[in-house]
Amino acid sequence: MLAGSSVANVSPGAAGCTSSSQPYRISHGDDNCYTLWDTPGLNEAEDGTVSPQDAVHSLLDLVKDHGVNLLIYCIRGRLVDIIRVNYDLFWKIICMEKVPIVLVVTGLEGKPDMNEWWEENEKTVKKMKLKFAGHACVTSWKGKGGMYENAYKESAEKVWELVRKHSTPQPWHMMPGWSAQAKEKVVAYEMNYKARLGNGMRKFLRELARSIFSLTR
Repeated sequence: MLAGSSVANVSPGAAGCTSSSQPYRISHGDDNCYTLWDTPGLNEAEDGTVSPQDAVHSLLDLVKDHGVNLLIYCIRGRLVDIIRVNYDLFWKIICMEKVPIVLVVTGLEGKPDMNEWWEENEKTVKKMKLKFAGHACVTSWKGKGGMYENAYKESAEKVWELVRKHSTPQPWHMMPGWSAQAKEKVVAYEMNYKARLGNGMRKFLRELARSIFSLTR
């Protein structure tokens, strides 16, 4: 949608189709060219395209090797607990709250006004303690016969506006001492939410802590 052409693999299946972090160099409406990274999903099951362990390694390597100018957090409409957990882990712990983060809510093609989602859910977003530099309510599907073509084009412009407005001039990189701080935060997070986390999420957190430790070896 952002490139205006078919450059990335997509799939409607339960398992994701992105097996590793993939960069796409895209420009739109100005002289700047942006590298957008499509990353593996964090919450696929063990039998998904990418295991949670491999997804963690891929994301950490991306941040370590390339740095980050902006996080675009893409979700579908329901505000389930895992949305807050992923937000906490990646923005608060891995990126240490040093990188702008924006919210993109997709799958809203059925609404007469896609912005209604934000009006209906803004209080819940704040209650979940999710803070974003900006947001966009969009559809990434043109629909059968192009029935959502106008909403699709409008959606692309909304997201590009977020990218241009909130991307930092220089990428954020992991600083000296990052690994020790991040590992401490992961352990504390698991202790604070132990009663609410299932076995799968506790396993994910332990793997994240091991992956963070391995970056220093």
